[in-house]
Amino acid sequence: MNNTEKAFIEILSAFVNEREPELSFEVDGEKLYNLAHSQSVAGIVSFVLHRAYRDDLLSQSKKLSTAYDKTIAHVIRREVETQSLFSQLSAEGIEHITFKGNVVKRSYPVKELRTFGDIDLIIKEENRKKSHAFMIKNGFTSEAMDGGAVYGYKRGKEFYEIHTSMNSERTKLSDYLKDYWSKTEKKQGLTYEFEPNFHFCYLISHIEKHVNCSNAGVRMYLDIALILKNDRQSLDLKKVREILRECSLEKFYDTTLYLCHRWFGTEKLFESELSESRYEAFCDFTLKGGTFGLLDVGADSSVRRSMKDGKVNKAKLILCHVFPPYREVRRMYPFFDGKPYLLPLSWVIHPFKAAKRSGLKNIKRVVNADVKTAQQEKELLRSVGSER
Repeated sequence: MNNTEKAFIEILSAFVNEREPELSFEVDGEKLYNLAHSQSVAGIVSFVLHRAYRDDLLSQSKKLSTAYDKTIAHVIRREVETQSLFSQLSAEGIEHITFKGNVVKRSYPVKELRTFGDIDLIIKEENRKKSHAFMIKNGFTSEAMDGGAVYGYKRGKEFYEIHTSMNSERTKLSDYLKDYWSKTEKKQGLTYEFEPNFHFCYLISHIEKHVNCSNAGVRMYLDIALILKNDRQSLDLKKVREILRECSLEKFYDTTLYLCHRWFGTEKLFESELSESRYEAFCDFTLKGGTFGLLDVGADSSVRRSMKDGKVNKAKLILCHVFPPYREVRRMYPFFDGKPYLLPLSWVIHPFKAAKRSGLKNIKRVVNADVKTAQQEKELLRSVGSER
């Protein structure tokens, strides 16, 4: 790691452990802000530096200096909007589960510093029409995703993803996901949350899903570290390991625990650790990819996932982007779900939709992808327990 990355991790560790950061080397404040912003934790870095009176760094970047105040204001507004929505859904008789960031934030020393792009909810399938009508009536625009298992709703700066299935997340929790409503606890009105062990397992599986599909940034590991530090008493870590072992996630769980220990000083709970070379490589992979691996660095993830024996057929992969198989068509365009006979029609529509959504970016990434880099990343992910 370079000095900017070392400072970044040290500042986040100071946040987790509620202490001042130890920065005995030269750091560029503007570079520090850019890295923190790419990882969606600029508010935290700004907060720690303000608390430590590090004006030498804050004065180098106006964005870094104001990130704390802006993050707090933004998250408070989103929290008010979210709680209002939960109350309205309860009044409509719609049971809903809130999870991920909206729950994890309570483990943060300053909960308003846990940022999120959207709020995820789960409802029962029988409430989809009622929920959809309610959201549209209240001024939200909608988009169906994942074959209709997820609907995205946007109103101004508000954005909610309302799920009717957890399997749409493509996690490895498999059979354990089937009866997820039985693993919930009622909180207020008709708002539910997952019981702590299940939610913790879900968070681990969610990180692994992102790592394999694109990448997962530091904020996801920060969530785990803060839960372990501030809410350890609510977890049965022996049960957690059993569940994750059953779902072929134990190795990735140990990778996560190892990173949390190295980065944030959490307890040594892992049963296996990364070699120093693997650790450095995975740090580089994580820090350069942004919050969800969407930055244009590294190999194209679709190339990496399609590789077999170190080889990939780029022409075939490009054709799949242009003429996607039925399983992808029904995920992207719910109208075609249950209508495989309309697949040729979808191929007529898809190029126009894809061009509007992402232009030729995906195809260009495949064309320009370095196969050697993709193979190295695939091997790296296998070594940390993320293999499909």
